[in-house]
Amino acid sequence: MSKWKIIKSLNFKQVIVLLGWFLKHPIFMYATFRATVKTLRIAQKRFPNTHNFDNKANAFRHALWNILIAKKCLKFSSDLEQVLTWTKQITGWHEEFSPNEILAKKMDLKNNQLGRKWFSILKNESILKIEEYLIEKLCSAIKINFDSPLDKIDNLVFLED
Repeated sequence: MSKWKIIKSLNFKQVIVLLGWFLKHPIFMYATFRATVKTLRIAQKRFPNTHNFDNKANAFRHALWNILIAKKCLKFSSDLEQVLTWTKQITGWHEEFSPNEILAKKMDLKNNQLGRKWFSILKNESILKIEEYLIEKLCSAIKINFDSPLDKIDNLVFLED
């Protein structure tokens, strides 16, 4: 989905929340936008037209998105905790308004969380090294269902092959 389609899909309350965040954190919003565009380009290059499904490509995209948001925001703040809190808030907000099924939402939130976790070891790496790290992590990704104990899983997760 293009950035304009995403913005147009927001309801009034969501637009107000987004505008409020922009006014409070304009630099982080700018960094988030840039990271989102970069993430979508990389995902499309590596997984053409497949990263929008609940598969391994989507798991890669969500982890990468969180890492790149944090990486871009860290250019404007040296407070790692603030950056990771922002990244969690903005990506969590995205999941709130996304029209996903419950399990798909849980999958996305788990992959987001892993991206933020791995950021601490990847923050000084190049984007290519980050991509390679996540591609390697896909080898141990786990297909989940409603019974999967997500709080005990430390791997990327997906729903569909």
